[in-house]
Amino acid sequence: MLVLIKSAPDTTDGATGLHLAKEGGADLVLLQNGVYFAQKERLETFSGTVYVLDDDKRLRGVKDSELDPRVKAIDYDKLTDIITGGEKVVGMF
Repeated sequence: MLVLIKSAPDTTDGATGLHLAKEGGADLVLLQNGVYFAQKERLETFSGTVYVLDDDKRLRGVKDSELDPRVKAIDYDKLTDIITGGEKVVGMF
């Protein structure tokens, strides 16, 4: 399962998306303001794979040195591959 999060960590939607991914054993894709989840210590005990859209990260000024070491930066082509290659994509929070 794959969960897409576009909302910031301090929003209800963002927190709901992270909780759903944790409980469902899903992987995460962080887009738009969701890229702030990629910063160190924001993912807490999340154990799945985490992808962050590199363009959104750059546009918001999030530096690579601020990222949790588990996060993998991807481009739009890789995002398309991940979404189309997965069994199930669950919403955008």
